[in-house]
Parts: sequence; structure tokens; C-alpha cells
Amino acid sequence: MEEYIWISMITDFKIGDKVRLVDEDGEGLIKAIKDSKIWVEIDGFEMPFTASQVVKIEFDDLIADASVKMSPKDREMAKQSRQKLDDLGQTEHSVYELDLHIEELLDRHDRMSNAEILNYQMSKCRAFVREAIDKRYPKVVLIHGVGEGVLKDEIHHWLHGLDHIEFHDAPYRTYGYGATEVLIRR
Repeated sequence: MEEYIWISMITDFKIGDKVRLVDEDGEGLIKAIKDSKIWVEIDGFEMPFTASQVVKIEFDDLIADASVKMSPKDREMAKQSRQKLDDLGQTEHSVYELDLHIEELLDRHDRMSNAEILNYQMSKCRAFVREAIDKRYPKVVLIHGVGEGVLKDEIHHWLHGLDHIEFHDAPYRTYGYGATEVLIRR
């Protein structure tokens, strides 16, 4: 079973994919896949990693790169994602929320690895926050749950790199310990 999971994980990557390291800061491009290792170029150096040590940076991260040309199919998918974000309603207190529990995002996720789930959740999170910034919402709440804190840490790491963003734990009385409130400053 372990070998099957590993083979499945490594086939999710291909040369040229942009990846982020899971346990440390850093991202780079996959240069080779050989001998059960994924060779990633980071800051000019090629280093070997296992499939569980890297996470593919998904399409939403690449949209910001002006050199990326979108196919008509990708353009339609992006349009549908934006429409889904528009359909998300406000709460009675005018705070936009996104529940990132995988069960709320997908009907079926049983064949996804933990890394794939995290990738998907972060893709939705990034799209939601970017939409909020574009629409000038003053604040949003990202509901990530408590768990082991992996999703929360990834969200906070990403938010930390954004300009005009402040974030903190959302009000305990409303969300418990499992949410982050994001304030968008101009």
C-alpha cells in the first residue's frame, strides 16, 4: 500500500512544475524526477526531495504571472470559480466567510492525498482573498478548523506575504479556535 501511494504521489509532478517546500521556506521548479526523488532548483541549486516534501503550486498562483497564457478551457474554469465566489453570501454582520473544510468544498475527496487536499484548500483560499481585495471588502473570515494546524499555518504564511493585509484569530465567541479574520487595509 505504501508503494502505491508513493507512485501515485510522484506521478502528480512533472518537470517544469513550480513547487513549494512543505517543512521549510522555499519554492522552485522541478528539473528532474529520478530514483524516487524530485529534483527541485531553488536559488540556482538543484536539491532532491520526496513527493511528500513538496507541494505543487496550483493554477491560481500562476494567474498572477503575466507570462502565463490561458487556454479557453482554463479561462472558462477561472470564470466559473469567480462566479462561485460571487455566489458566496454575506453573513448577517456583513462579513464574508469561506469554510475551507474539504467536506464543504468538494463532494468527494477520498482519493486525494493530504498534500492535494491542502493544495486545493489553499487554491480556494487565495482566490477568495484576492476576490475580496478586488471587491474592496473590509474583512473576510477563513474557517480552517483546529486539527493539527497545517492549513492554518499555510494560510498565515501566505497572508504574511501580502501587502495591506492584517490578520488574527477570528472572534472565539463566533468561530471558536478554528478561524482567521483577515482585515484588508487600503
